[in-house]
Amino acid sequence: MVDSAVNRITIGRIAMTIGTLFLWSCSSKQQETKESTQHVVVIGVDGMSPDGIKKANTPMLDSMIKNGAATMHARSVLPSSSSPNWASMIMGADTEQHGITSNGWEKFDHRLPPVVATNEGTFPTIFTLFKDQHPEAHIGAIYDWDGFGRLFEKNDVDFDINGDHEDGTTNEAVRYIKKHKPEFTFVHLDHVDHVGHSMGHGSLEYYSSIEKADSLIAEIVDATKKVGMFENTMFIVSADHGGLGFGHGGESPAEMTIPFILYGAGVKSGYQIEETVYQIDNAPTVAYAMGLKTPQAWIGRPVKGAFLGNEKPELIYKRREQTMAPKILPDAGYFESAGGIFKADSVPVVIQNPNQKGEIRYTLDASLPLIGSTKYQDTFYIKETMVIKAAVFEEGEIRSTMAEANFRIVPKTKKDPVKYKIYYDEKMEKLPDFSSLEITEEGYITEFSHKKLINDSKKTYQVAIVLESYLEVERGGSYRFFTNSDDGSKLYVNDQLLVDNDGNHGVREKSGKVELGKGRHLIRVEFYNGGGGYHLDVKYKGTNIPKQIIPANKLYPEK
Repeated sequence: MVDSAVNRITIGRIAMTIGTLFLWSCSSKQQETKESTQHVVVIGVDGMSPDGIKKANTPMLDSMIKNGAATMHARSVLPSSSSPNWASMIMGADTEQHGITSNGWEKFDHRLPPVVATNEGTFPTIFTLFKDQHPEAHIGAIYDWDGFGRLFEKNDVDFDINGDHEDGTTNEAVRYIKKHKPEFTFVHLDHVDHVGHSMGHGSLEYYSSIEKADSLIAEIVDATKKVGMFENTMFIVSADHGGLGFGHGGESPAEMTIPFILYGAGVKSGYQIEETVYQIDNAPTVAYAMGLKTPQAWIGRPVKGAFLGNEKPELIYKRREQTMAPKILPDAGYFESAGGIFKADSVPVVIQNPNQKGEIRYTLDASLPLIGSTKYQDTFYIKETMVIKAAVFEEGEIRSTMAEANFRIVPKTKKDPVKYKIYYDEKMEKLPDFSSLEITEEGYITEFSHKKLINDSKKTYQVAIVLESYLEVERGGSYRFFTNSDDGSKLYVNDQLLVDNDGNHGVREKSGKVELGKGRHLIRVEFYNGGGGYHLDVKYKGTNIPKQIIPANKLYPEK
């Protein structure tokens, strides 16, 4: 019995020793990681999507991904516009914490106050943490968009400059790094977003702009090598949002998905980040690398698995391999459901599966497709207005997001029911006072749409339109109306404002609810585009009426 007890004690001591050595080893590795990371450079490229990196020629970014840690599945915050996302990137928190909910935010002109604030009245940023905890550190912010400069307190940084354009911004960043060897440098490049708005995301010009961003990033990395700080520098490359068509601001994966790349000191090589990464995780990752304590109000988390000495996290729920949604033809373009408006007796419907596997099932009544729904075989024809939904199924389960199409079919003899008026003005940042402007064009179109009124054949900026028509309500009850627009819009029912979606913003949907009796009701839609991308669609839903673009066969020019 004594020998048995001694053996147990001996084994226990050995286990404790091994455990202590293991903990010391892990702690030592993490300490080495943090000691090796003496500088951090964050480079944010406005509007750069994972698709852009994949399809453009980007040798610098490719090298960072190969020799660092990366994910092409990081996610922006909503709305997917610049100010909320740049703020979330440097603040480690989302819009509901820091209160920067749109590009219209200003320090002393906003609706939602931050949940906590510094003495200057703003939510604490990563710059604030350096100032408070490492006041001896040299901190710089160099940016290509002056709007970024209003998101942080100037006395939190030692160097603050608007580089004016991507080349100037990069040159300023290189000079700053060579002169000061700063502990933290934040560089913002804006040119990719400009090309996305002017030429379109996914255009050849867009990919060329990302190639230029890649060369500028290489210049910044090279600057750290020339001053001997490269071996102790960690780089983060990311973006505020992606884009779709000529804009962003919506909830689509193309707008919400961003790259997140870690490279350099303390970072694993060739590590594929499988854990979820959000915009709000950027600043906490910087803080973790530099040993800064994060405030309780920050909700972001450092991407610890990407650092040397840290175990890869065990994930209970993992990201599925993306199964793309079916494509319903005709395709109506960006931001709008497929389908369209047709003056015809019948319309063909084609549904394509962009995946190499799975089957398509669809419905014709706007209900969610299930495994028992109709399986798509070949082209079919419809003869009336309807909402079609489709999804890809594998092994009896739905695997893709939903595809939706709004088909509006009207008789060939039906007169266009929507009266329109077009106006032009200067420096519109919200809907104008139409009574003070001259009508430049008026007439009738088939439905509430901008497509025939604002397009490449006409002036597309500083333009506003007013659309009016009478909606036939066949059954009285509660109805909800929606405007989805870029820039602002308003919707009136019987001269009463119901939906206020005004102001400069990306594609954004707002709605309002109203009780309507049987009969015809006047619908008025006001819309403007200040500049850049533009879009408008108008929808409604009611009792036994699924949400859909207001069908033209329910609209009339008079009461």
